[in-house]
Amino acid sequence: MTRRLVLSTALMLAFAASALSQDRGFEVFGGYSYQNTGSQGVSQGMNGFNVALTGNMSKALGITGEVSRHSWGMSMVDPLDASVIDVNTSVLGFRVGPKLTSHMGDTASVFVQPTVGFYRMSAGSSVAGFTGSTSATGFTTAAGGGLDLRVSPRISVRPAQIDWIYLGSADIAGVSTGSSNGFRYSGGVVVKF
Repeated sequence: MTRRLVLSTALMLAFAASALSQDRGFEVFGGYSYQNTGSQGVSQGMNGFNVALTGNMSKALGITGEVSRHSWGMSMVDPLDASVIDVNTSVLGFRVGPKLTSHMGDTASVFVQPTVGFYRMSAGSSVAGFTGSTSATGFTTAAGGGLDLRVSPRISVRPAQIDWIYLGSADIAGVSTGSSNGFRYSGGVVVKF
């Protein structure tokens, strides 16, 4: 299910970028990402990646689709029977929205982008050889912006993209996760076509 969803989203974004690229081209961003979200007073930091494809309709306006994945895990030893307990969770997000860019000469540009979409949260654990996992889907939105520094005509470095992230409530195994808010930092490379 998740593979088909990722493939169909990627194909849709590729065709959209191809159609939009006739005027100003398109760009691909990829890089490291750290997301800190939490609900009910519990903050959770997760490492991962963020990939975005933008079809530029003009020099200042584009349509962006992004895929991000963040995960967290830990292992601990049960003091009673010395068994290892593994706990992990991951959030896979798909969002789309407009991107507004302001160019500062040929060397830098700043942008803002509000996006909406959905996320898939998965949680699993392993205790004494018994494993279990569950997942759920919910609504998500992000709003933020960043800075791109040009290093060649087709390549830029994105030292910082900061987004506010909202994850709507989802039910995992009949238990509501509650909605959560937080921030995401991303940094990486932009390739323009």
